Amino acid sequence: MNDKKPFIYVDHAATTRISDSVRAAMEPYLTTAFGNASAAYGAGRAASRAILAARRRIASVLGCLPKEIYFTSGGTESDNWAIKGTAFAHRLQGHIACSAIEHHAVLHSMRFVGQMGMQTSVIPANAEGIVTPDAVDAAMRDDTHLAAVMLANNEIGTVQPIPDIADTVHEHGAVLLCDAVQGMGQIPVDIPTLGADMLALSGHKIGAPKGIGLLYVREGTPLLPLLDGGGQEMHLRAGTENTAAIVGLAQAIEEAAQLPAVDHLRHLQKQLFDGLRAIPGCVVNGTTETDHRLPGNVNVSFPGLDAESLVLHLDRLGICCSAASACTAGVSEPSHVLLAIGRDRAAATASLRFSLGAENTVEEMDAIVCGVRRIVTQLYETQCTFRGI
Repeated sequence: MNDKKPFIYVDHAATTRISDSVRAAMEPYLTTAFGNASAAYGAGRAASRAILAARRRIASVLGCLPKEIYFTSGGTESDNWAIKGTAFAHRLQGHIACSAIEHHAVLHSMRFVGQMGMQTSVIPANAEGIVTPDAVDAAMRDDTHLAAVMLANNEIGTVQPIPDIADTVHEHGAVLLCDAVQGMGQIPVDIPTLGADMLALSGHKIGAPKGIGLLYVREGTPLLPLLDGGGQEMHLRAGTENTAAIVGLAQAIEEAAQLPAVDHLRHLQKQLFDGLRAIPGCVVNGTTETDHRLPGNVNVSFPGLDAESLVLHLDRLGICCSAASACTAGVSEPSHVLLAIGRDRAAATASLRFSLGAENTVEEMDAIVCGVRRIVTQLYETQCTFRGI
């Protein structure tokens, strides 16, 4: 696609642009106030104060203590740290579990600690993509240390009943890790309400830069460091702090917590779902109940077609969307999320995800529906011709 050509961006679940306010908040720490926060001189102390202020701002939004916020490079590191740090804290003894529809950062971390000797298991989701408290309860054991269930799924947008799941996990004496990366900015993220013991967030999903995120860790939760080195982040996450990005993250979280575009996103979501469902062959993935789905998420399949091919055809029309989660882009494998909710391989390899943002418009939704209809119709007709039908 020509970079100068106007395009319709509906892949906000993959990443977002840095907002103007975040960029402005970061600018001094990229230029004049660039000191190392660990340094004893004035410029270093200024950076340290900026990080402390950001930590306090974020804690105020999330409803936790500032000392329970640890800055990381993003959601992937946070998930890796939560799972591996828990496993190492328990010397790889006992059991941990996660839902079948987690992000690969969780699933692959689980696989790693399992290969190291930890007992692991997977909690199923139902056909609508919901992980029920009963399913979590059935997966728990006497020696379970941690259960990981995401707040909202990155592919099909289903919102999980985290408060009820947290109660179930706590009844078994375990801790709950909640990957809230996709939820921030679209649904409330309040730690006391959710009841999670660890919670992951990522900046680039909400208008902050790539390479910054956080892990909330409830005080007293057993967790060993993933990165060793200096004494940064209360001696649990070594590495020189990215002051500018941390300040930007605080700005982005404060703005996202206001849920500024939810009504707009719900309107666009309904318009897009209605238009796509009218196209022959379309299958909606995930629940259609708005209370249990992110307002910016639309995921559909066209069984028999190849999702990557659909994405490329749409790209030629200037429409940017995903075939599945962005972290698996380019890999010709069926979506593990769609397989987990009972879709067959034909549907699981033919899904399109449109993740909407505040800047999207009604006119763009009409253009997407027209583009998808044209491409899908042509591809289905080509298949019929090839098969001699």
